[in-house]
Amino acid sequence: MITSTEIKQLASGLGADLCGITSVNSFNDSPKGFHPTDVYKNTKSIISIACRIPEGSFFADTQIPYTAVEDLALARVSQIALSIALHIEKQGSKAVLIPSEPYDYWDAENKVGKGILSLKHVGYKAGLGYIGRNSLLCNETYGNLIKLGCVITDAVLVPDNIVAGDMCPDSCNLCVLSCPVGAIDNFKVSQKKCRENSEIINKRGAEIYTCNICRKVCPNRNGIK
Repeated sequence: MITSTEIKQLASGLGADLCGITSVNSFNDSPKGFHPTDVYKNTKSIISIACRIPEGSFFADTQIPYTAVEDLALARVSQIALSIALHIEKQGSKAVLIPSEPYDYWDAENKVGKGILSLKHVGYKAGLGYIGRNSLLCNETYGNLIKLGCVITDAVLVPDNIVAGDMCPDSCNLCVLSCPVGAIDNFKVSQKKCRENSEIINKRGAEIYTCNICRKVCPNRNGIK
């Protein structure tokens, strides 16, 4: 029988910086259509993993390095999730990799997209961190410099505890005040405002991420020092 300890050791050996586990029972508040059992009906446990990204690209004079880092980190964490899923199935259970993209839900008018599961909420429920004022999952050690992956399984695993409290000081509103389009409000982000400022298609047809200010200005972007 596969165990939580085994999964975490495997994730670490594959290069994940964080790994947490939560039970399907923690998703009773999920919106209709976005519950783990809406993806795989026999889900019992949800595994959240994260890989750290370097902060140097925040300070480059072009957004090309940041775009590359984001894309490469997504590929890396997805590969780790795939390896975990394959390992679980070798042990006789079923496992489903949950990507951040692509997704089905798209509200074109408001430019709102939703993954088949919210990976930041999975990470929160699995004890990887808390959701900050900038609406990003923030970890005590790595701050918001993380990329998330997820696997759901019918294996019954011991869950982790949700992180108590948060790391956002009550007096800190740097992410809110620094957003050039005023997209952040009350721990939520207007996807329409954000997308219109943070994504472009360049002359060669490549998608470039053009804004990371809410991550960069966060005093805990590298965790609590």
